This record gives sequence, structure tokens and C-alpha cells, in this order.
Amino acid sequence: MVKQIALLFVVVAALSGCTSGLDVNTVSGKVTLDGTPISGATVTFQPVEGGTGMPAMGTTDANGVYTLTDMRDKDVGRGAAAGEYRVAVMWYKPSANDTSNATGSESGADDKAAHQTVSGPSAALPPKYMDATKSGLTATVKSGSNDINFDLQSK
Repeated sequence: MVKQIALLFVVVAALSGCTSGLDVNTVSGKVTLDGTPISGATVTFQPVEGGTGMPAMGTTDANGVYTLTDMRDKDVGRGAAAGEYRVAVMWYKPSANDTSNATGSESGADDKAAHQTVSGPSAALPPKYMDATKSGLTATVKSGSNDINFDLQSK
């Protein structure tokens, strides 16, 4: 009987240790531009080629603080897997109101509004920061809680 209980304990412990993938760890930090916190920026962690991690992302709050969310379907919100990452930061200024009046008519008539240039949001950071392979930003996520800050430069 003792052997059966011990075996049951081992099986339950093994099953409870099973996860849908990699273990993830809490990752948060602060993003600043020339020392000033930026609000509404998207921080993306991309695992280095051959790495074991999964992509993770977060958005900065009014104080420039982000918390990563794992991108896997079943474990969303938990953090990031331990490993090496390339990092991208995207931050946009809102665009002016779109004043075009394109009708989208199917008649094929020449629609003056359809020829107007409409601008979208403009990047508020140097373009290199938007590409994890060119940003020069890297991070190492370790087991447990991680505090990873990024001080970006406008020049």
C-alpha cells in the first residue's frame, strides 16, 4: 500500500510539473528617451536565432514602465522564457486628423479625394530602434524576476 501511495504521489507530481511549453519569468523595466520616460511605446523581445525563448511584448505606461507578456496562446501574460533576446521599441506620435473624403465608389470615376496624400502616425524614435536586428538593444532573461531598463538616445 505504501508503494502505491508513493507511486501515486510521483505520478501526480510529474503531471503537475508538466507545462504547455517553456517556463516564463517576470520581466519589467523602464524605457526612457534621453533620460525621460516614454508612454505608449511597445517593447518587443525577439529570441536570438537558435534560442529557446518565445517572442514577448509589453507597452509602457505613463511612467515608461513595461511588463512583458509571453506571446504563446496558453500562457499569455506570464512574462518571458529565460534566454537571450534582441529588443525593439516602437513609439509613434499621433497623426493629424485624416481630412480626405474618399468615397470608395465602384463607378471608376476619378475621385479627387482618393489622390490626396494621407499621413499616418510618425515614428517618435530613431528608426533603428523599431527593428530588433538593428536596434543594438539586447536582454538576458534569467529565472525569477527581471528588471531590464532601456535608455534610448534621440541622436
